[in-house]
Amino acid sequence: MSISGVADLPLHDGSVPPWLFSRMVKLSRLIVMLMVEEFGLRDTIRRFSNPVFFQAFNNLIGMDWDSSGSTTITTAVLREALDSADIGIRVLGGKGKRAQQVPREIDELPDRFNVDRERLKTVSRLVAKVDSVALQDGYQIYHHAVIVGEDGTWTIVQQGMKPEQKLARRYHWWCETTFTIDPHSGISGLREKHALNLVSSRSMSAQRTILDIVREGPAKIMRDMQLLRSLAKRLASRSKTILEYVTNREECTYYNPYLQPEKVQVLLKLRPNERALTMAREASDFKELLLTPKLGPNTMLALALIAELIYSSPVDWEDPVTHDPRRYAFALGGKDGSPYPVDPKVYDDVLRVLESVVEYVRKNNDRGMLKYLRHLAKTARKINLPLDKVFPTPP
Repeated sequence: MSISGVADLPLHDGSVPPWLFSRMVKLSRLIVMLMVEEFGLRDTIRRFSNPVFFQAFNNLIGMDWDSSGSTTITTAVLREALDSADIGIRVLGGKGKRAQQVPREIDELPDRFNVDRERLKTVSRLVAKVDSVALQDGYQIYHHAVIVGEDGTWTIVQQGMKPEQKLARRYHWWCETTFTIDPHSGISGLREKHALNLVSSRSMSAQRTILDIVREGPAKIMRDMQLLRSLAKRLASRSKTILEYVTNREECTYYNPYLQPEKVQVLLKLRPNERALTMAREASDFKELLLTPKLGPNTMLALALIAELIYSSPVDWEDPVTHDPRRYAFALGGKDGSPYPVDPKVYDDVLRVLESVVEYVRKNNDRGMLKYLRHLAKTARKINLPLDKVFPTPP
């Protein structure tokens, strides 16, 4: 599946009415059951790591096509749907406090789940750290959901918010990730002017430099920070940039947002966590560095600026957001009436059709009925025909 487009996810208030939520749960359960029959467990989970598929799934079940709820509600619906379906997939975590319960929920997975529980807990922590510390794009992570299969396959879907602009951003992960080199399977959101992206392949030199800096100890890092603050004060009072002082160049063509006058105050206020830096000295690689307790965004930003401005290791400042499919919202409408209100009768007709397919496939162990679903697009133009003629009742 290719990834394209950009999704703008505004923060929305409100909730899903019970009559719609219950139908979403039923439809989601049926769709996932059919997907497992058609693609298998692993490929079904993998599809949710694709932002375009995830958005299409959200639109199909009747959620808003352009809201932050397209993440939080969809994962909540999937969680309830799969908890009551014996198909070997569970959704852990979710929004707010539920995100913090992921370690406990991993331990509570059924015995048949062939999952390295301790490793999955580490993966959960590492993914959360990457999207809040190594990638700093101005969005605060408040949603963390793990979709895990009994074969150990997993997808993680996170969401961050920017309350002052009422925007959200969704981060997708697939279990084959490298974690520290272009690790996302996709990021949905409104593109920003810049972002600190230390997990970009263009920041690999900076990763190595940061590890070297950390191994030298907090005292050396604090001296380097003092140099940057001194240079920042000069920048605040003159028109020259920090890089001109560092390299003695007359002109600066290198782009770094923190070289701009409006960012000087951020640099002046940076205070790396010395305790975290002390614990981080033993980190063998960038992943271990990220997992260091109390090593947060400010400390990592300070290390990135030191690596780039003092040790000339380039950092990628380009926002990595990748992706807005709306067309699937026309399947059953949307909660807020866009592109049109959800019709409960139509929704129930769709549920009846899919229930009949699932029941037939499971009862007769015959995948032939799935061919009907592949031809739904062709029969859509006959929608005025009675339902049993558009989609014949199984014998």
